[in-house]
Amino acid sequence: MKRVVYIARATVPSKSTNSVHIAKISEGFTELTDSFSLIVSGSDKSISAAEYYGLNHDFEIIELKEKGKDRLSQIKWANAAVKMAIKSGADRIVTRDPFTAFFAVMKGTEATLDLHGDLNHLCGRFYRMIKWGPFVNNKKLKLVMISEGLKDYYVKKYGVSPDRITVLPDACTLSDYEGISDKPSGNFGERLQIGYFGKTLIGKGIDLIRRLAALDPDNDYEIYGDTKEAAEKETGKPFSDNVHFHGHVRNAEIPAIMCSMDVLLLPNQDKVMVMGEDIGKFTSPLKLFEYMASGRVIIASDLPVIREVVDDNIAYLADSADETEWKKALDSIKEGPRQAAQRAEAAKEKVKQYTWIERARKML
Repeated sequence: MKRVVYIARATVPSKSTNSVHIAKISEGFTELTDSFSLIVSGSDKSISAAEYYGLNHDFEIIELKEKGKDRLSQIKWANAAVKMAIKSGADRIVTRDPFTAFFAVMKGTEATLDLHGDLNHLCGRFYRMIKWGPFVNNKKLKLVMISEGLKDYYVKKYGVSPDRITVLPDACTLSDYEGISDKPSGNFGERLQIGYFGKTLIGKGIDLIRRLAALDPDNDYEIYGDTKEAAEKETGKPFSDNVHFHGHVRNAEIPAIMCSMDVLLLPNQDKVMVMGEDIGKFTSPLKLFEYMASGRVIIASDLPVIREVVDDNIAYLADSADETEWKKALDSIKEGPRQAAQRAEAAKEKVKQYTWIERARKML
C-alpha cells in the first residue's frame, strides 16, 4: 500500500484510551506503508506522539479543527477531511467514523471502517446508512469490528452479512515489554502488589476493587489512571488504606510499571458506559493485551467478550459482581505460585498474535 491516511475525529496526543488506540495503530500503518498521515480534529502540539505514547516511529499529524459539535458539523468535518486525504494522494482511508468512510467510498477511494460500538450511537438517525446498499456493500469498503460480540450485534440488528465483517481485537506493542517482562512470575513477597490500570469508573470495576481491597487487607492495590478523589466520587464510598492511587501516567511509562506488579486486575462489568454508550458486550479491552505482554498474573472478569481472547489456562476468571471470587483467585495465586506463573507465561505467548502491526496489516 503506497499511501494510507487515518482520519480520526479525536485529539491526539491526549489522555483518552481512544487516542492510545489511534496512535498505536497509526504506528503500525507507518511501518507497513510508503507514506502515512493522521488527520485529527485536535492535537496537543507541546509533545510528540512518539514521546507521549512511547512509539518507535513518529508520523505526520495534521490538525483539521471542527467548527462545531453538532451532527451537521461532524458531517461537514468528515467530508473536509476526506477531501484533504484524497488531495494528498491517499490510496486508502482508515477511520472509526462512519461519515468519513461514507464520503471516502462515495468519492471512489478505498476505506476501512473500524467499528467499536453501535452505529446508532455514532451517527444518530443517520444510522440507517448501514442499510444503504451502495455504501455497506460497496467493494471499496472494508468493515472491521473489535469483537465477535459486536459482529453478532450488527448481523442481528442491522442485517449486515457476516461475510462483510472482519473481527480484529485490540493489540499491543511487544517491543514495549522487551527486557522488562522477564521477571519470573510467582516470586511473590509477603504482600502481593496488585495493579489496576485505567479509568476509575463503575463499569470498569472500580467498586469491585474497593470491595475486594477491604476484604483483602494483607495485599496492596496500586491504581494507575485516576485519583482517589475521582474514585470515591464515582463509588460514593471510601477506600481502605491498602489502596494507593497514582493518578494519570503517560502511556510510555505504563509497561515498566505493569511489569513491576505481581498481579493485574481487569474487573470490567457487564455494563460499561462510555460517552453515553454501553460497550460492555462489545469492548475488547486494550489493557488486556498489555497485561498479557507484561508477563504478570491476570485476574479478569468472566465475561463472553473477555473469553474471546483468554481462558482459564491464561488468566484467572472471576464473577464480575462477586469480590469473594476474586479473593479466592488471589488466595489460589499465593498458594500455587507455580501454576500462576504458567498461566502468565501462556498469556505472554498467546499475545504474540495480537500486535498492532498485524492488526494494521489485516485492516489493509
